[in-house]
Amino acid sequence: MASRLLAQLASRIAAARDPVEAACLRAQRGIYLARQGKHAEAQAIVDAIRAEFGARPNAEVTAWISLVEALIHFYSQPGPKALDRLRRAHALSRAMNHPVLVPLCAAWLAHIEFNASRMEPMLQYAVEALRLAQPEHHAALARVSLVVADAFHYAGSFDLAKPWYSAVREHALAEGDDAMISAMLHNVAAFRANEVRLADAFGVPISVETRRAMMETESTENYDAGIGTLSMALLIPLMKAQLLATDGRFGDAIEIFDDVLERDSPENLERRKACFYADRAWCHLQLNHVELALADVELACERATVPADSDDVAAMHARVSEILNRLGQHERSTEHKEQSIAFLRQHQDSQAKLLDQLQAALSGLSTPSG
Repeated sequence: MASRLLAQLASRIAAARDPVEAACLRAQRGIYLARQGKHAEAQAIVDAIRAEFGARPNAEVTAWISLVEALIHFYSQPGPKALDRLRRAHALSRAMNHPVLVPLCAAWLAHIEFNASRMEPMLQYAVEALRLAQPEHHAALARVSLVVADAFHYAGSFDLAKPWYSAVREHALAEGDDAMISAMLHNVAAFRANEVRLADAFGVPISVETRRAMMETESTENYDAGIGTLSMALLIPLMKAQLLATDGRFGDAIEIFDDVLERDSPENLERRKACFYADRAWCHLQLNHVELALADVELACERATVPADSDDVAAMHARVSEILNRLGQHERSTEHKEQSIAFLRQHQDSQAKLLDQLQAALSGLSTPSG
């Protein structure tokens, strides 16, 4: 499936007579490629633009390629480099009072801060993007709408998230941004899958939502295949494996875990591996693979110190507790049970706090109607 946004950028690049304008448009192409997981192609664009403007740097061009570099790092090697590059792009665009770059950088900063669970700066940047983006600035408004939708969804309020997801779709369709549609589909599926997995780990299966989450995950996988997105190539199968585990299809889940879990991944899966190992251990236990279940329990416990979201940690400890309880290791089971409850409360408290923060930050702003 050819991207309408890439086709539009190609036409504008071909028509551009000003080298600066052409470079900025090429950088926008690089942004799209980085979001799709095509990091080498995006980096080649950055290198070419740097070579072209090396002797006579241009502030606008530098800001655009800093944004591209930030997203290459974010989607390939998440960490401080992405945030540093993005802050640089944001500062440069503010110095120029650039009407396109300032809200776009703010929207991306909100995205990165949300992913790092830093909710206060996320809200500050989201409000900046919403205040400054003009109605036709679809890239910034789609990005910040996705962040706000995800935040409401994470806070446990899908009803409040829905109009923001609708806004994402509207802006993405207006610009022909297939990668944004992909990101939205993935996030909706991921949040629902997390809710299903957490409930199941605590012994409260919700089979209807499991099937819905599986349909959404498969739709995301098919859409990505159609548009050539590579950035979630391993995470989506692992989401499917977790959902298969909650649906009682333990052998199918193990097959995916075994195929995917040990592969090298640029998707920053390390912080979720404890949870994945605990789920695979649960599947092995159900199939009476006791030694394999215990081996995976140990792998999960070894990774329990890796910083992770509280809902993932709660689910991991709940799974491990039940496995150990069934295998007669009652003292260890009790320890993990206590930790699972503590992390579940932490997650629920963070949801309530975030919902209050969102409603306070967005009051007085024009927001999508449901």
